[in-house]
Amino acid sequence: MAAANSSVPEPGRLHPWLRALLAGPCALGLTVLVIAVMPFWVPKGSGGVDHIALPLFFMPAIWGLIFFYALLDRSLGRIAIIMTGIAVIHLIALRAILFG
Repeated sequence: MAAANSSVPEPGRLHPWLRALLAGPCALGLTVLVIAVMPFWVPKGSGGVDHIALPLFFMPAIWGLIFFYALLDRSLGRIAIIMTGIAVIHLIALRAILFG
């Protein structure tokens, strides 16, 4: 009876919460980071505004890719590693852009 009232969650009960965290706020934060760096690696178009317009245009697609990847991949560890890798690459690029 004591085991039924235990406050320690089972390993399987934590997975939906971690997946929701990765697919929700983490996906949104990573999308904002990618969109912030994107104008610097997208070439300027003939009108001179493509490097600003394209990130805004592709923002829903970028968010959708990250969101659905976080929902559909079986391994939470792989999701976290890939999202962290993308974030580190973009943070390094943003640091180089902002601070020289």
